Amino acid sequence: MDFYQINLVAFVLVNGSMVYRQYRQDKRAELSEKIQEFDAENHRAGDGGDTAEVDAVPAASSAKHFTNIFFPVYILVWGADWLQGPFIYTLYKDEKKLPEEIVARLFTTGFLAGAISALFVGSLADRFGRKNACLAYCAITSLSCLSVLSNNISVLFAGRALGGLGTTLMYTVFEAWMVTEYNQRGLEATSLKLSSIFGRMITLSSVVAVLAGLVGQVLVSWTGTNCAPFVASICCLAPASFIIAGKWSENFGDSGIAPKEKKDPLKLLLGVDKQVLTLGLTSCCFEGSMYLFIFFWSPALKSSHLLAHQHSALPFGIIFASFMGAMMLGSMLFTKILTDKRWMTCRELLRTVVVLASGSLLCTIFFRSEYVTFWLFCVFELCVGMYFPAMGYQKGKVVGDGERAHIYGLLRIPFNIFVVVALSLTKE
Repeated sequence: MDFYQINLVAFVLVNGSMVYRQYRQDKRAELSEKIQEFDAENHRAGDGGDTAEVDAVPAASSAKHFTNIFFPVYILVWGADWLQGPFIYTLYKDEKKLPEEIVARLFTTGFLAGAISALFVGSLADRFGRKNACLAYCAITSLSCLSVLSNNISVLFAGRALGGLGTTLMYTVFEAWMVTEYNQRGLEATSLKLSSIFGRMITLSSVVAVLAGLVGQVLVSWTGTNCAPFVASICCLAPASFIIAGKWSENFGDSGIAPKEKKDPLKLLLGVDKQVLTLGLTSCCFEGSMYLFIFFWSPALKSSHLLAHQHSALPFGIIFASFMGAMMLGSMLFTKILTDKRWMTCRELLRTVVVLASGSLLCTIFFRSEYVTFWLFCVFELCVGMYFPAMGYQKGKVVGDGERAHIYGLLRIPFNIFVVVALSLTKE
């Protein structure tokens, strides 16, 4: 095996052991809840039970129902998104033979649409319901996927605009629905902690990313067109919309556990609430850097490969899978750290992750070795795996349910602007 294959195998083995340990911990927690349920039933039969203990029984059942209706939708939605990502550039550039300038404008259109839509989609979701907004995402993204079947440039631009709108919805309303539903069901009293949900979300996303990449490549090989993964995305979104429509309850901006006093979203972002402002700036810089990393990691490795006088093709599929393995490991480390409160708090972890991620990218300037660059990129992906659940958990605690979707949407405005400006300043 070569260097990259060895690293991928190592990530598989380490992640496999971590998953097994997490599985055993979950089983122990489930057994503990069953014992608690049995004790509560005995108390109820004796008519002398503790009310809080008896109430824990339906809460535990509600937690299981909650995970059963949320995670399948999450997997399908992110699977649909991951199916598109690796093929959208080559679809425009190689299959449709569009000039590089037009391709750049298409991508910019998507980010601009995301920034503009972030001004209003959150507030509309809070007003008309997060469940309805999730259904709207499925419909809008399906239309965006259908647009790639056309060669009309206006249709393609409209599709990218819909894609930007859909991305804003995906990153705001699903999380807003989940956190509010978690609070409404009172699941904090169960073994299902909010931090573990966020950690599991990123773990599942990493696995789905690898599988979606493989499935997408097989579909392209079978059909001979890069449009196939986009059609497959629609096939993922259809069952997701059925589950949402049939199983999810609706929640609005004025429901759930709100803060002590309702805060004006604009004042939150203008600095009255410094915690939200800090999270917004952190999100803008970290996630903006992450998107730039997505664009430039392959040219950076190619450059290091050529500097070592190597002219063979790099195994980008294996490298990408290794990055996803590093991100998955980061998400499981997050769960481990937050489960054991003696290590550090979520806020301290988020601060550490940002510093470590900055350092890993900075070191690539001084170390031009291909293998060192690869490992530094793996460290960055490890940080990404810890960042997203940590950021989601912090936002879940700081932002009240009453304005959650609106604030989540507004926080994506500086991020989209950051990416558009950065890409406009980038040269070949």
